[in-house]
Amino acid sequence: MVRFGPSGNDIKFYADGNQSSVDAPRWLEKLGLTAYEISFGRGIRMTDKTAQVIGAQAAAHGIQISVHAPYYINLANTANLEKNYHYIKRSLELLKVMGGNRLVVHTGCQMQMTREEALNNCKNALRVILQRLKTDGMEDYWLCLETMGKYSQIGNLDEVCELCSLDMEHLMPTVDLGHMNCLAQGKMNLEKVFQQLKIFPQVHFHISFIEYNTKGEVRHVTLADEQFGFNLSLVMKLLRQRPGDDVVISESDQIMAQDSLKLRDFYLQ
Repeated sequence: MVRFGPSGNDIKFYADGNQSSVDAPRWLEKLGLTAYEISFGRGIRMTDKTAQVIGAQAAAHGIQISVHAPYYINLANTANLEKNYHYIKRSLELLKVMGGNRLVVHTGCQMQMTREEALNNCKNALRVILQRLKTDGMEDYWLCLETMGKYSQIGNLDEVCELCSLDMEHLMPTVDLGHMNCLAQGKMNLEKVFQQLKIFPQVHFHISFIEYNTKGEVRHVTLADEQFGFNLSLVMKLLRQRPGDDVVISESDQIMAQDSLKLRDFYLQ
């Protein structure tokens, strides 16, 4: 069963009188959505108490929670390994309290290294992090490594699949089709993408339209901004052919829940 939901809170969420993410699961269930991604992108500020309330609400309203780890994680930077581990471990701890197990992670950027050096650093960092999580008793979790939207970032589909193959019990791709469309400059081959994903029984998807230029990603837009779009009908046809319990998250600008409903309706059609 594919689940659909937003990353963060839609402007309609606040227009309907809601004030806090603890109200999101109830509101999303009323809309007919079944997933919700909470971002720690700019820092982990959530308390255990708030996580417990959100978790209880998510369980009561049938919402699957995922979390996006801090954006500034860079596994290619060997000097930041300890900080990166702390960000991932703390994010997983709060995610577990909320009843979820999917943590979206940016792998890193190339900086002054060759791409091969940066990718190898990411591999080595992941091996260390996975072993430390095991030592610290972390078991039921997925690190969902995200495909990225700028050429300077480590995280094209080939790289993400290669990294996830290091441990397919704990590493899963987050396939951000908007990011991939940026790298392809609007010429993404969707059939090839889904063919490459066949080895993964579960995939975490981000599906949004994203403005791009010659350097890649510029900003998230909405599904109404079709000039930066791709064939959603074909996406959903290919998604329906997959066997696993995939999740589709919308990161549309401001109307992410409303665009989640559009994605769900494309899928059902």
